[in-house]
Amino acid sequence: MAKIKVLIADDEPIAQEILENYINRIPDLQLIGRCRNALEAFQYINKEQPDILLLDINMPEITGIDFLKTLKNPPAVIFTTAYAEYAIESYELNAIDYLLKPIAFDRFLKAINKSLDLLKQKTALPQISNVNADNVLFVKSEGKLVRIDLSKLWFVEGLKDYVRLWTDQGKVVVHSTMKNIEETLQAHQNFIRIHKSYIVNMDFITEIDGNAVNVKGEMLAIGNTYRDEIHKLFQRYRLL
Repeated sequence: MAKIKVLIADDEPIAQEILENYINRIPDLQLIGRCRNALEAFQYINKEQPDILLLDINMPEITGIDFLKTLKNPPAVIFTTAYAEYAIESYELNAIDYLLKPIAFDRFLKAINKSLDLLKQKTALPQISNVNADNVLFVKSEGKLVRIDLSKLWFVEGLKDYVRLWTDQGKVVVHSTMKNIEETLQAHQNFIRIHKSYIVNMDFITEIDGNAVNVKGEMLAIGNTYRDEIHKLFQRYRLL
């Protein structure tokens, strides 16, 4: 089994040594480099493509936070710092964890385990790949492209950083966002957003009950933001 590649970016030699010692105590990890600033880290990232980046915030020339903002496809990032005031901003940048110095080994291990869980999810879960004009959605699952017929897609359910596709063939969890899937389905008029957590195929709506729609036996809430638009949409049908 390939080891998880870890890169240290910290301008303090003692901090580097402590982190290196912690990494060497975990058999699944491999230290690929120690950097003193963002420029060195950038070169390592491009060349070695680490899985995890241990990133200090207060470094010369550019902070760890500003450096992370420049990366298009960053590795899993664990911030290491002596200052607590950057915690909120670090989580807004989707950092895995935020470790305050001096860092205890058990706290370090907890952050590493969180990173490993995320890396496993990214390799195991499917990702949206493409939509073509033939009403077909392709998702990438475990290295394979799987075809989903959009005419058999009942609805999409938002799960924070993931979406669940409910189809005739079953449920498929995709590492994506509702915004991304909504943009993907824009060319297909059958799909409407009824809630921040739901995009529905109108062909499968069997009834509207107050502020909810019935799709294949699932009662899905209609969000306040979308209610008027949905009612206008259904007014085009004849009501008896």
